[in-house]
Amino acid sequence: MMRLVVIGMSLVMCLWADTYMTNPRGSNNRLNENTATRTNANRLFDSQNNNRGGYNTGDRFDNAAGNEPRRQYAMQYYASGPTDAEASKLIVEWTNQHGCGGNKDSPHKTNCNIVIQMMCQTNGTDASYPQGQGNGQQDRMERNTYLRDGTNTNTQNYAQPNQNEYVGDNQNAKNNAYTARMNGNYANVQTNRGLHETVWWYDMCRFREANGGLYIADQNLGKGSLGYVGSERTRQNNNGNRRGYECPEERDYYPYWHPTHWRDIVVFTNDVKRCDYYKQESQNVKNKGYCKYPDNYLQFKEAQGHNLNDNNVRIMNNKEDCENHWVEHGGEMVQPEWVEGGTWNMAPPECLPSPWSRDNHHGNNMDGFMNNYNWTVPEDILHKNCVLRLRYNITAGELPDGGFDPSINHELNAEADDEPTGIDVATMHGLDKENDRGYYFQQDAVVKVFDIPDSNVQLDLEVTLNTNQFGRTFEDRTHVFEIRERPPGVDKDAKIHNLNVRGKRGNIVQTYPGVEYDYQPNRLEIEQGDYVHIQWTGADSNPANNAGQGRARTDRNNIVPLRKITYPKEGAWEDEAHGCFACNYPELFTNSTNLLGMKRDDLMALAYHSGAGSHYFGDIEELDDTGTYFDLGLRMVKEAGIWRFFCTRNNNFTNRSQKGEVRAVPKGEKVKKA
Repeated sequence: MMRLVVIGMSLVMCLWADTYMTNPRGSNNRLNENTATRTNANRLFDSQNNNRGGYNTGDRFDNAAGNEPRRQYAMQYYASGPTDAEASKLIVEWTNQHGCGGNKDSPHKTNCNIVIQMMCQTNGTDASYPQGQGNGQQDRMERNTYLRDGTNTNTQNYAQPNQNEYVGDNQNAKNNAYTARMNGNYANVQTNRGLHETVWWYDMCRFREANGGLYIADQNLGKGSLGYVGSERTRQNNNGNRRGYECPEERDYYPYWHPTHWRDIVVFTNDVKRCDYYKQESQNVKNKGYCKYPDNYLQFKEAQGHNLNDNNVRIMNNKEDCENHWVEHGGEMVQPEWVEGGTWNMAPPECLPSPWSRDNHHGNNMDGFMNNYNWTVPEDILHKNCVLRLRYNITAGELPDGGFDPSINHELNAEADDEPTGIDVATMHGLDKENDRGYYFQQDAVVKVFDIPDSNVQLDLEVTLNTNQFGRTFEDRTHVFEIRERPPGVDKDAKIHNLNVRGKRGNIVQTYPGVEYDYQPNRLEIEQGDYVHIQWTGADSNPANNAGQGRARTDRNNIVPLRKITYPKEGAWEDEAHGCFACNYPELFTNSTNLLGMKRDDLMALAYHSGAGSHYFGDIEELDDTGTYFDLGLRMVKEAGIWRFFCTRNNNFTNRSQKGEVRAVPKGEKVKKA
């Protein structure tokens, strides 16, 4: 078993709560369920989140997409230009329940790290969306590589390795068994089910021996069907459960030591001294590889009774050792091959201090907004389909250096079930390592807090401690979205700012741990001459009894300017605002009605979903017969000012508020704060 000790952020897990992306819409493994809870927590990935979280995939028209993927709507974002002045900015927003960040005035209660990444399909158009279950080469390639949300909530199929692949002396027979199984796996990838990682990726994860240098506390990982511990088994996933085609070891540890599907965007860490390490180890800039041995090599050695800890047998985990490691296989000496996945050839991830948030809470930070990151959409990643992934890790203070200390490795693992681990909590409390007070790091430790000489007095306290969660990772992913090429007519010194809608139908209890409707961002700060891209989506498959206006189950939105301020306060910054934030009636449209300098046709389109490419059909008083999605396209902000607007359908005074604001200033000036 390899003993690769990784100095890195240990990403680990929890049961009830959790992290949820609000923009772009996080799925939490939801698809199109019309129930409060998701149907399948194992659909695409291991979120570790509550079943009620997440948002349904967007619908394109005025009825749920059902089994027709082309009736789903993927959000579309424009790529940046080559300079900072041409950036396309998208707010990525989330909540995390167990707290994060901190300073001397508000100390953190956990060690917290957050990683945001993206995965994109390298090709694919609507025409190549997989059709049916044909066995032709093109059909199978599309089913196995086309990144999609799917229309069915079931998990993709997978056949595990079997003994025919590694038992016996006939190497050709074993190779044929492996090939037959994988051909079956490729053929059984279902068109109508979601796909992020590929079946090949997961199969390599299962075959790849787990990193034996990792700290697993007292968890028994077992060996699975291969006779050794594969990378599908971790301290957090000790039973080897499968979620989609995600590799559990890659999910739980960052930065990962093998090539992955994921490009790094940003790392938030409670210790910025680690930033150089994260940047250097990112696959954005570092070529990651693995040692490829002959098919069935490890299984064959295991079946022969070899100890996989033997240096002559074990898998090498670096290029030099791999290329110098000749092994006996099938009666001859063969040399493994070091296979490099390459770098993404893009800038290293940004690295920032972990943002503060309260524990036991899904809500705003100290600034009055949910935690967010203003992402610059890449210039050179023009793909039909992409997804974002956010991983939120919390680690307890008992683990040295927040779990980052390289001394936290396999040498501290418990020697047997129900035995203490080597984490030394006794010395932290001024006790000897061997003590009679119960200060050992183990499952639900029972400690004697008070030194009471009378042996008849029992005042022990049990510390609620699950060793596979003392350090834990939660995860959410978006639905599929697209990155479009920046239009040629956009000014070279102008940024693009995305203005979207977050939330779903329902009151605050029905949507929790999601959120009710609001604009995202709620307050957009922009320069005159920049462009705003206004679009939103929603679903027609919400639970039937969720509170809201208009037709049951439906998400609908619009943007209408708020009426003028009736009683302006002399000298206050409110003097410059177009629209009364405390008011709930739309401005009466006249030829002078304005919003960011847009034309009347644009204002009509924002209010009614009308204009070119309109998709409303009948009853529009409460937008029932408009579609769930809307895309105005790019519009230049021609006038400076503070512009306020609201949604006539969802802004229901005393029930929910949906109001937004754009603050536009002349080029080069700073936005005035309230």
